[in-house]
Amino acid sequence: MMETTDIKTTLRHTLTQKQELVRDYQTFAEQINNPEVSKMFRHFAEAEALHATQIKEHLNQFQ
Repeated sequence: MMETTDIKTTLRHTLTQKQELVRDYQTFAEQINNPEVSKMFRHFAEAEALHATQIKEHLNQFQ
């Protein structure tokens, strides 16, 4: 019998990862001295923030 992964645990874990990526990408964008690469990292941060928001919405459904 296959074990099912607890959805809330998975969402929380993924949310933490996404939030860490947002922080990392924002830091990279600030520290990198290349405007194009900096802009790329800002876009990555925005995308991860969107993912985090979507995950939070799903988590709220389980509260």
